[in-house]
Amino acid sequence: MTGIFINYRTGDGEKAAVLIDNELLRVFGDDQVFRDRRAMEPGTHFPPELERRLEASTVVLVLIGHDWLKVTDRAGNRRIDDPKDYVHYEIRRSLDRGKKVVPLLLDGAPLPTREELPPPLAQLAEQQISQLSIPYAHEQMEPIVRFLKRHVPPLPAEQGSPQPGAAPKYQVGSVDRGVVGDGGIYIEHDHSGAHRPDGAPGGRPA
Repeated sequence: MTGIFINYRTGDGEKAAVLIDNELLRVFGDDQVFRDRRAMEPGTHFPPELERRLEASTVVLVLIGHDWLKVTDRAGNRRIDDPKDYVHYEIRRSLDRGKKVVPLLLDGAPLPTREELPPPLAQLAEQQISQLSIPYAHEQMEPIVRFLKRHVPPLPAEQGSPQPGAAPKYQVGSVDRGVVGDGGIYIEHDHSGAHRPDGAPGGRPA
């Protein structure tokens, strides 16, 4: 299985991730859309499952809001600088493995510069971007879906169409610039800074 893995941080991009998840489920189906808090059952040992999803992806979408660089741990250190931070770990692994990594800038957030990023993530500053504006999501989601359909097989029309009484379509933003590859779409929940002794993701708070 190949796909798109969406990486985001709690407190900075989870609202957009939920909206994207809801919209893409209608178009691409549950098998090709993964967001851990929806898709993982209680009791799932999530580190290996998230690792499997990341390894299976060809594209990683990194949701970046205005506070993305500012989130700190209890000691006051930036989480993005910590190699054991989930957001850092997944981006680094994706860049190292040559995956297509697409920064999604939320509500006008700027793309971090190389100088603002930890050295292992500096390449993120040179990746093609997309932009998402939640207040104008209704108008802006449609071009994203059209773009992804060129790379991801959608459900048959009768399955992908909203059913009578279905919730209104969510919208999240328009593609400004971006690169998306073949496969499904995986949406991954943040990374609250849980550490693991071996450098791989460990326990994650609910």
